Amino acid sequence: MRPRRRRFVLVSLFAIAAGCGPGGGGSGDDDAADATAIDGRDTSGDEDQDGISDVDEGRYDPVPPDHDGDGTPDWQDPDSDDDGLSDLDEGTGDDDGDGTPNSIDPINDGAPAEILLTAISTTFNQPIGIDYHEPTDSVVVSVNYPEGTPLNFERIEADGAHEPFSTFSGLTEEVKIATARSGNPGGFVAGDLFTGNGIDGQIVRITDGGTTIVNPWVDLPGDGNGLMRGSLYVDRTGLYGGDLIAVTTGGEVWRITAAGAPTLIIDVDVHLEGLQVVPDLPARYGPLAGKIIAGAEEQTILYAFDGAGGMTTYSVGVAVEDIDLVSPRENFFGVNFGTSRLLGAAADDLLSIRGDILLAQEVVTAGTSGLFRLQWDGTNVVAQAVPLAAGSATVGQWEHVTMAPAGIVEIPPVD
Repeated sequence: MRPRRRRFVLVSLFAIAAGCGPGGGGSGDDDAADATAIDGRDTSGDEDQDGISDVDEGRYDPVPPDHDGDGTPDWQDPDSDDDGLSDLDEGTGDDDGDGTPNSIDPINDGAPAEILLTAISTTFNQPIGIDYHEPTDSVVVSVNYPEGTPLNFERIEADGAHEPFSTFSGLTEEVKIATARSGNPGGFVAGDLFTGNGIDGQIVRITDGGTTIVNPWVDLPGDGNGLMRGSLYVDRTGLYGGDLIAVTTGGEVWRITAAGAPTLIIDVDVHLEGLQVVPDLPARYGPLAGKIIAGAEEQTILYAFDGAGGMTTYSVGVAVEDIDLVSPRENFFGVNFGTSRLLGAAADDLLSIRGDILLAQEVVTAGTSGLFRLQWDGTNVVAQAVPLAAGSATVGQWEHVTMAPAGIVEIPPVD
């Protein structure tokens, strides 16, 4: 696709020549006017406030382009390719090198760039679960596996200092966690944390900044539900009402409202681990769009579920331990259980995979990242290894991973 910026530059040059050539009589004020108005066109306009001028987005083309076909021309559309990433975040660069600017390119066609994983210098005692705690702009971690003493949860400040998140202690299973973020359509309170308690089918809610522990908050109906060290995730898309989604070691998939009312979606009778609700954006995610996805590590299978209990499986060659969505303007943090450390990667190091689904595999081949981009390539759902950059920390064994705008010591916060 021919970049439109070239046309704007040429028009501007002709205008300047007309005003400044011999005998042109152009004044400084006239030149200033030419910089913002040419042939009645406002070249400084940015109707959708996406950082790309209306001229560059084709406002004055005979037929203004509408790349995502949603009826709103690009110059008025803050997400011109309907890929879930704003044009402001994507800009006019070409991260995947396919000749199409990011803002109108819904798929990252290029191979994932190398990731530089940095070992966070603050020490931990056997961490497992990790998520972002929005009210304090910090990361919360489950620690002290497998005894859970003297406590199970800590917050990690930007300077690496550890703060108790709650007095809860004694959880002995792998403690996976999920937190709610602001704007939850189901009414969950930002910062509330959810986890299992090691008892079949039971979920704990820790609220009020960690001071109130509701144990159990939910006891799923029936027997043999499984434990919550499958995974938990609070829906941020609204496709599932903002509910808490839970997948269990028994293979059950549940959605739970903010009032604690559970609904079984499906039971596949295999240990599920890793969980994500995929935004309903078919251009980027293909058949995964709008689905709940979860891994079956032992079977090396990825499951995709719909709200009515429909199911599709994909063999992508990854034994999934955890799943996340690479959010723009957020850093990556993961629990490197093999060394009892956190590893981090700065948001700027993730540009080639922003907006994509990230898979983490527990067993990591030496010299690799153990991370994979899950992608719809227009024909198939495929997983591509994210290569490890020279100088990266060694990955021993991934447990839980997360995205967060917070910073920790070596990884600065995102502005």
